[in-house]
Amino acid sequence: MMDNMRSDAYNEIKYRIIHFDYIPGQKISEKTISSELDLGRTPVREAIIRIEREGLIEVIPQSGTYITRIDMADAKDARFVRNCIEPSIMVDAAVKMTDNAKNVLEDNLRAQTKTAMNNEPDNFFDLDQDFHHEFYKIVHKDTIWQWLQINNTQLNRFRRLRLKESELNWSTLLDQHQRIFDAVLNQNIDDLTFLVTQHLHLMLLEKQKVLNAYPDYFKNYEETSKN
Repeated sequence: MMDNMRSDAYNEIKYRIIHFDYIPGQKISEKTISSELDLGRTPVREAIIRIEREGLIEVIPQSGTYITRIDMADAKDARFVRNCIEPSIMVDAAVKMTDNAKNVLEDNLRAQTKTAMNNEPDNFFDLDQDFHHEFYKIVHKDTIWQWLQINNTQLNRFRRLRLKESELNWSTLLDQHQRIFDAVLNQNIDDLTFLVTQHLHLMLLEKQKVLNAYPDYFKNYEETSKN
């Protein structure tokens, strides 16, 4: 029971940080979060300690506990790691695709289109995550996906924030996802490697627009804007 409460507290707090229910720089407290989540102080305290280790929360002595600002250096490093891993995952998935996985991905793409039309960024981001995760499951590399989620937190925050920026069109993401899926189904390996790299490179192309729209959300904003 206690393990479930710990897991619930960790997952919910982390979800709220990545989805900007708690915004960068915001002061938080165990008492408030416990009340919001209807969980005891102990699992919340343990979750905060765990999330602090992942760089999403910082405790400042004589001041309080705060949501960290997004570290773009970490986000770009995470993108580099994903770019090293994910093309191989997709190529392997092209060989190991199953009818069940194909159906899951087709349903996911339809849902992405619907959430984009309805302007539901939280749901779209979750579907985006599920889309990529499915390929890792196809090739039996779920452990690598879970490892990435612990080390990709700053990248995931940037990706979620990108959906809040009105100048950036979601159709770009939808189109890229569809092209990747089609290339996997057709086992078009050369195009697939290019498409995955292009998709992961998108954050670098869009970085400045997101930074300009939410400067207070980023660590070392002036330095980040120059790099």
